[in-house]
Amino acid sequence: MNNTSFQLVTLKFTLTDSTSGYALFRRTLPKFLQLAAADSSLLTEQPDGSLIISFPRVLGSRLPEIKRFAIYDAMSAFLLGVPPLAEYGYDCECDSERHGFEWAYGIPVTLLQIISQVNSWRAGSRVTLDDWKTLEMHVLTWKLPCVMLEQASTPENVNVARAAVQEGWRHVLLIYVYMGVCGVSSHDSRAQTSVDRIFQLGEIVGSSHIGVHMLAHCVAAGLAARLEKHRIAVYEKLVSFRNTRNWIFSGSQFSEILYHLWHGNGAGGAAVTWDDYIRSRRAVVSI
Repeated sequence: MNNTSFQLVTLKFTLTDSTSGYALFRRTLPKFLQLAAADSSLLTEQPDGSLIISFPRVLGSRLPEIKRFAIYDAMSAFLLGVPPLAEYGYDCECDSERHGFEWAYGIPVTLLQIISQVNSWRAGSRVTLDDWKTLEMHVLTWKLPCVMLEQASTPENVNVARAAVQEGWRHVLLIYVYMGVCGVSSHDSRAQTSVDRIFQLGEIVGSSHIGVHMLAHCVAAGLAARLEKHRIAVYEKLVSFRNTRNWIFSGSQFSEILYHLWHGNGAGGAAVTWDDYIRSRRAVVSI
């Protein structure tokens, strides 16, 4: 497993399809486990005495391939509804200043850890996890890094777009916590508030090239969207994310997944659940 391996995985995800990309990604698991086991600093002890891979410590690793595996694993579980390939522990907070990948993928590292925790919760992990109220609190109290807004070498409009993308992740996470952990439907008022906010932030980003980092925003807002105009906007945006090597996935298959959801359980703006989205993914994309 090396950076070349992940470049091939990314090409499969973006230029072929999620089925091919995920199959290739899954083949990197043995090497990841081997590398993690060789570095005791990446392991944390559980109450029963067993050792498990620490998600935040992996993100702090000096090995880029270790970090990329964790990111791909978290995002695949989130967007494709598959169990994480590795089981992770969450023994400490992620220090965002130590990580240089936030703008490779556009997601704040603190929120990435929460995505991974929700993935673990949904997969029935045996590790100790935060309850939904604690996860919600972490999302709500997360603060946009000031350093991002103070970069003198970056045009002001780019900084505004970046801030909008990262603030949007807050609402992606709130939707995932409410629908993915609490099990509420898309008609829940908290989910709808976050949907509206994501669309507002999307208008700030506009046609900026940074908009490619909003693929997950489109999926979360799209599956919870009640209004036809919002669904159309999400569909068109996802279709525009073709052959975008700046992110992990291509948008075209996710537009098909949401189309299936909207014309199935979500027909006419009906309420849907996160499990409904996963069922539509399985119907459209075989993994």
